Amino acid sequence: MNQFPVILGVLRYEFRMQMRRPAVWITMILLSCLFLSLFSRTPNFIENITSTVTQHSMLYALAFWTILVNRLHPIGVGVLQADRLPRDRRTHVDELLTSLSGSLSSRLIGKYLGCMLATLVPMFAFYCIGIGYLVYQTGNLMAIPLGLETFAVVTLPGILFVSAFSLACPALLWAPLYQFCFVGYWFWGNWLSPHNGIPTLSETILTPSGVFMAKGFYGLDEGNYIATPLQGVESMLLLISIAIFVLFVLWTFLKWQQSRI
Repeated sequence: MNQFPVILGVLRYEFRMQMRRPAVWITMILLSCLFLSLFSRTPNFIENITSTVTQHSMLYALAFWTILVNRLHPIGVGVLQADRLPRDRRTHVDELLTSLSGSLSSRLIGKYLGCMLATLVPMFAFYCIGIGYLVYQTGNLMAIPLGLETFAVVTLPGILFVSAFSLACPALLWAPLYQFCFVGYWFWGNWLSPHNGIPTLSETILTPSGVFMAKGFYGLDEGNYIATPLQGVESMLLLISIAIFVLFVLWTFLKWQQSRI
């Protein structure tokens, strides 16, 4: 049986269902408001974003904006996907899906992609506001395709990484506990400097905030360290590879669970 229609069907169902959840939009709007309230306290914050175009380049300015958005919004992406499998078990939807045609792997891939893409929509909408502002200030329409490029290169690998863990870990952990731990992990593993004396994954290629891609590919001056294009490639491939591995482990675990029923 061709599994692509199964993947596409599950993807469309998960996307529509997740998009209709008020919690998705409320959470992302609150994170956007928190983002604006925090960074609006920085003197000349808006002017600094615009000035990066004249001082550096449009790609540099877009990479700078992408990293700013990545500071808080991926928290919402991870937290909002953590209840996906527990909700299926609670409503017995997993039992219904098991009785239908289509392999477990196809349903899992469709669920992963559909839920992730839907949760990403509000974050991308907020990101586009910054692109629109740069277009308004500079009159350069190239900011639109270049903005899509920086979002795909800097943000998506980390989102794939985060989404895989947020789908898989609640299969073993209580979802609220995972959500609490994930929020702490995001700040510890991305923005806590190792120079504080606390061991952290921050400033390594395993940082899902995308800072190594932003530094390596676009020369972003962020933090007290540098990254080469090769390290940017390594970080991207490592994050995507781990996401695939986590999904494989989840598939193996769910298949083992089904065999026990």
